[in-house]
Amino acid sequence: MRPYRVRIFGIALLLLLAGLTGRLQAQSTPAGATACVNGMAAGYPCANVNLLAHLELTEIGASDGTVTGSDHWGWTDPSTGRQFVIFGLSNGTSFIEITDPLNPVYLGILPTHEGTSNYRDIKVYQNHAFIIADLLPNHGLQVFDLSQLLSVNSPPVTFGETAHFDGFGPGHNLWINEATGYGYIFRTDTCTGTYMVDLATPDAPAFAGCFPDDGQASDAQCVVYAGPDAAYTGRELCFTGSDDTWTIADVTDKNNPTQIDSLVYAGLARAHQGTLTEDHRYWILSDTMDEATNGHNTRIYVWDLLDIDAPQYLGFYEYGTSARDHNIYISNGISYQTNWRAGLQILDLAPLPSLSFTEIGYFDIVPDSNSVDSTGAWSNFPWWGNDIVTVSGTQQGLFVLQTDLPTTPTDVALSQFSNAGTARSIWIWLVVGGLLFFPVVLWWRRDNHNSLGIK
Repeated sequence: MRPYRVRIFGIALLLLLAGLTGRLQAQSTPAGATACVNGMAAGYPCANVNLLAHLELTEIGASDGTVTGSDHWGWTDPSTGRQFVIFGLSNGTSFIEITDPLNPVYLGILPTHEGTSNYRDIKVYQNHAFIIADLLPNHGLQVFDLSQLLSVNSPPVTFGETAHFDGFGPGHNLWINEATGYGYIFRTDTCTGTYMVDLATPDAPAFAGCFPDDGQASDAQCVVYAGPDAAYTGRELCFTGSDDTWTIADVTDKNNPTQIDSLVYAGLARAHQGTLTEDHRYWILSDTMDEATNGHNTRIYVWDLLDIDAPQYLGFYEYGTSARDHNIYISNGISYQTNWRAGLQILDLAPLPSLSFTEIGYFDIVPDSNSVDSTGAWSNFPWWGNDIVTVSGTQQGLFVLQTDLPTTPTDVALSQFSNAGTARSIWIWLVVGGLLFFPVVLWWRRDNHNSLGIK
């Protein structure tokens, strides 16, 4: 046996198999979808994210070109499994069925309770949507029974409110802790910090308390704590961003909420929103104005919450883009962040507590700009299942996406997209290489009987 010929045969076989594997992966995109090929999908820069569907604002209830989009959330009917996007517009709230993600159906709109607002937020509890809007003095909390969506036969429909709560007027953001049935509205006109609402009876919300110590609160995540600090196990904690700090508060007793921590960090501009890792060990914060204020690239900031009373600042992770960051959520150890004009950016958080994250996916809904303007990708919802993620854009509408993330994290940061062309087409060269090697190997075998040790 001549070892170098065995090696050549092995190389040829590996090249061919690698090429065929890449080809199969490239063909894994559902029929009817637009695959991310050579770093693009239907004109949108991408990596490991395919486009299933896109609806313009005018296709989902925008009455004219002045209407803008904002936040959105998702609802899956527990009985039928049907799935619906609840999309905030400046003139109301739009409902889109995405049970068939390739063919979303606009079902109708719930008009705004008052006026128009570019800031509308939605969350879901007990098959009801709860909707707020900022800058409107009498908007309050709209309640909508989502089961109505199951019987829409002739869309689109103009819906009515199921109920309305007027304990406040404007609200900047909303969070619902489904484990406790409480809603938290931030920066209202009757409570500048956190306004708490009892949602035990969804169509009859009731005031539960106010925690003013958050200052000009922006957004939060409130959970029944189940992290490493045993002193707080089972307590309901809110992790809240605001204009000049971020805080941790114990809101278990709605009549007597208490602040645990108030934290700042170098470069703070506006500690907008953040998310806990699923084990409640780390807090990842989006400061939505630091890029414009301080002139650096897109950043997120990270704390270790091993000791809730004394969080340890670990530092920041910086993307390769200059856009301002916005809403960030975590699912299965993966961070999904909508960063305005840089679109959806996806990070593998496995290195924690190290901040050497890997950017493993990307879909830019604003292809022509990564500026610090606060327009573009507002939010995302990554919990649909089947690797589907939805993204809402201020002028761009609704995107239904499907990730195709690598099992071994490989960096696909935006800075590499200028060299795009290898991500999905490399299989061609691998196949060609394998096919070129095989005739050579077979010729050697013919002229050198058994020289490869094959009998």
